[in-house]
Amino acid sequence: MDWDQLATLSQLVTGVATLAVAVLLVGQLRQQHRDSEREILYTANRDITNIFGRTIDPHFGPIWHKGGKDFDSLTVVEEEQYRVLCYSFMATQSVNFRAGHEGLDRGIDSRVRAQSMGFWTTNPGMATYYERLGRSHTFDPELRAILDSVFLELFGREVDTSWHFGMKQVAS
Repeated sequence: MDWDQLATLSQLVTGVATLAVAVLLVGQLRQQHRDSEREILYTANRDITNIFGRTIDPHFGPIWHKGGKDFDSLTVVEEEQYRVLCYSFMATQSVNFRAGHEGLDRGIDSRVRAQSMGFWTTNPGMATYYERLGRSHTFDPELRAILDSVFLELFGREVDTSWHFGMKQVAS
């Protein structure tokens, strides 16, 4: 074997080794992506569990129940506490939505739609929170469209968009 053939063989072996390393790196990147997605879901589930853990707190539980049934029945202090909990829930929901965890899930077309339908049916005060405050910090137009459609279906009317961060805007 002369030097040219040896150089060609060396280049061929180097090319195969480089390809093998590239394939290995792609596999590692895919695994890292799956791990990061799983971490997002674990974090979101932990956050939701912590949020709902507050609803059984002896001090806050009655406020959660009262606000869930009738947002307008809350005192100023109770409303502030209820708003913080609803904001936390909606922020977690929004992160999940933006992370792409909205797709088909066990026969459900929209996880957000199913969750909101369930929560707002049993806790219409959450829907009042959404209309008056939550819609103002729902910045993703696709997420807002889903929530608006649930509101329309449950309450038979469009969301009153004159509310902005809890203040009713008056037309001039």
